[in-house]
Amino acid sequence: MAPGWLLTCAHVVGKGGAAVCRGQSALSVTWQERTADGAWEPRGGTGTAVVVAPRPEAGRPARDPWPFPDLALVRVTGADEVRCLWLGDREAGPRTPLGLYGWSVQTGELGIRQGSGELAGSDARALLLTGILPIGGLSGGPVLDLRHGSVIGVIKGRRREEGVAVPVTALYELLDSREAGRAVREVLRAHDLHHASLLGVPSPYPHWTAVQATLPGHAPSVSGITTELRTRLHGHLAHLPPPAGAGEVVHLVEDVKEQVRGERLPSLVLPNVRTWREGAALLYGLRMLDPGGGGTLVDLDAVLLYAARVARKAAREHAGEVEAGRLRAFTEWIAGQAAGHRHWAVGEAIRALLEGADGAGRADGPTTAVVDALTGGRPGGPPGSQSGGLSDSQPGDLPGGPSNGVPVANGAVVTPAQAVPAQSAAADLPTPVGALEVPSAPQAPSQEAPSVLEAPSTVECLGTPSPTEPGTAPLPAGSVHPPEAGRASRPHVTAPSLVPPSPDTRTDVLVKVGPATYGRHPWSVQLIYGGQDVTPVAGDDRGVRAEELARVLREPLARALNQGDHGEHLAAIEVFLPRKLFDLPVDDWSLLPDPHAATTDQDVVDVEDDEEDDFVDERALPLGMRRTVVVRDVRRNGLPPSPEWRRRWKGVLRGPLAHGTLHGRPAAEGHPPGARAGGRFPYYGALSAMGDASVPVYCGPVGSGEGYAAMRDALRSGHAVVLWRRDLHDHDECGDFHRQAADLLGLAGHADGLHGPVRDLRIRLADPDTARAYGLRGKIAVLFDPPPDRPPYGTESMRPPPLAAPGG
Repeated sequence: MAPGWLLTCAHVVGKGGAAVCRGQSALSVTWQERTADGAWEPRGGTGTAVVVAPRPEAGRPARDPWPFPDLALVRVTGADEVRCLWLGDREAGPRTPLGLYGWSVQTGELGIRQGSGELAGSDARALLLTGILPIGGLSGGPVLDLRHGSVIGVIKGRRREEGVAVPVTALYELLDSREAGRAVREVLRAHDLHHASLLGVPSPYPHWTAVQATLPGHAPSVSGITTELRTRLHGHLAHLPPPAGAGEVVHLVEDVKEQVRGERLPSLVLPNVRTWREGAALLYGLRMLDPGGGGTLVDLDAVLLYAARVARKAAREHAGEVEAGRLRAFTEWIAGQAAGHRHWAVGEAIRALLEGADGAGRADGPTTAVVDALTGGRPGGPPGSQSGGLSDSQPGDLPGGPSNGVPVANGAVVTPAQAVPAQSAAADLPTPVGALEVPSAPQAPSQEAPSVLEAPSTVECLGTPSPTEPGTAPLPAGSVHPPEAGRASRPHVTAPSLVPPSPDTRTDVLVKVGPATYGRHPWSVQLIYGGQDVTPVAGDDRGVRAEELARVLREPLARALNQGDHGEHLAAIEVFLPRKLFDLPVDDWSLLPDPHAATTDQDVVDVEDDEEDDFVDERALPLGMRRTVVVRDVRRNGLPPSPEWRRRWKGVLRGPLAHGTLHGRPAAEGHPPGARAGGRFPYYGALSAMGDASVPVYCGPVGSGEGYAAMRDALRSGHAVVLWRRDLHDHDECGDFHRQAADLLGLAGHADGLHGPVRDLRIRLADPDTARAYGLRGKIAVLFDPPPDRPPYGTESMRPPPLAAPGG
């Protein structure tokens, strides 16, 4: 899959024993390599297992069958010149035609076996294959999507009536692993650079990019992105620092979608992406949201805008981590695509984005790195030409050859007749970006539009202030570039008005835990975009016991936060709980298991000499020390908000916040042992009499006893913000806790100012020495429960997605 790298199944490598799995013993690797005259020659080398997932535990035999993901990366000597397969960057859909390849001795002689089938669907983490069943020896071989010419899986085994494969998305998931992530990233980078390096290189047989251009999955009616443009884009992206997390990629993608389609519609399916190349793949086949379906293809516009945004981010935030020449080549290439775009205004929008002029009056202005990249370091210089890519070939120079097949890992060429039409000198390849066709006869003006882009009656340049619309201005004289030599001149077109991204694009996390049924609490984790749109992440209506919630919610919370964190935004966590679980220590949870749970004396000794020990994984920190974590009442939020609730919420928003007690007694009294609630509404009167900006404070847990009854009356009287101490403690500490809470409320001033002081207090309380020095007490919990002044989450009207093409 990359020069010198082999992808296979872990159970294939595991047959060599524990030493091979640990990389301490070598593997023997054999393959066939194609010579210049087309003949096949056997080759061999030694391999070392660098990644085995999962790796067997020391001293224990490997499990049978090998657990998922069942993948291994092997570094192979002498295989640096072997042609590599194309790794898919998104999941394939059901009924996708497939090719399966591997080695077999079923006929009594070792040889390459190939067959075709279909993707039936998925089962948990596995792909299910029909039409052909894998046989012994095929394990670790590629599953090829014959429609797009990309590897979508690795053959794992078979069941009685279907084959089983590991999806390549499982390889991307290994990027999250501290042990395997570095090697996987290196391999993915080498993969993309390998395919980009083959463009324009003479060869007696075609490379993957050329063959893919002939396949139905890359036809112009399916996507406006040529296979060569995609390969060059991936090659440029491979030189950039990786994204900080899925959220950084997904938010760029959603911003671009909104820009070209004019409406922000977050996906109802969680896109768990980890690389820039996967982000681009989310835009392939993007269409306008026409009422009748089958909207205009706008994926080319979107991908180029996405590339410009990624380049801009790299220049502004990671300038010291990327070689200046590589970044300049990338921006020149993007500018070249923009200059040749069929819709002039889209090209101008891309160039404005690269120049840092994507907002009116932006204070920071264009960065030197981006400007230099566009001008080649010359003041006022022209943007780079289209040839500023990874090789000297121009779009459309796709070398052909005598073979019309798809090269696979062992050097064989597969020619499924139904998927790969014969190649000829006049192959009907998609028109590259920038190569404008000259009409052979006068034609009516094209009705094709690049998004929500056509509409303004005046030609405008994006990104500069205008008296008529913020962020736009009439096009200055002389800004239209003359057509390049050999290019057809274009008639006047109206510059589109690209819609800027919504200002409120923050993403936070909702955790909902329902009341117990037979001792088990149903739960769900969701993402909420801009305070409105919701995407489910995970859930279980059957529920789990309260003591299991921390373990069960760890993985879905980590996934959701990885999506929500982007740029400088750390996603907040709103935890909807029944009142009996208000003391659940969510702010003390971490996204990693306790590292001390299985630590031995030997581990402690080894850590002292570990060069990586100074690396700190933020996921090991308690959630409340990094981000906002608040409690909300699950039952109250399912009802229409009361007038008292609305009034008190407005009061705490205005401030200044005032300290009160939840039980209505003086703070010095605390909560004496054995204090019992008297009457049906024992605290309602005192809580109702508090001012609207008052915040009730309680020095003790609220999941039972007096605290439970007092919290119930606080909710009845409309209080939206409550502070309490959720841990058990001595009664004589309550005076200190109330003084601490009063100081915190005074520092916050109003409700929106509360989160920072609470987080700082949690950090100081986490260190016993600091807590003692400042007289700090307890584990503080916060009810922060604004009334839902919108329809309940999940009740928004839905509309069907657009059809894939006109007529279905």
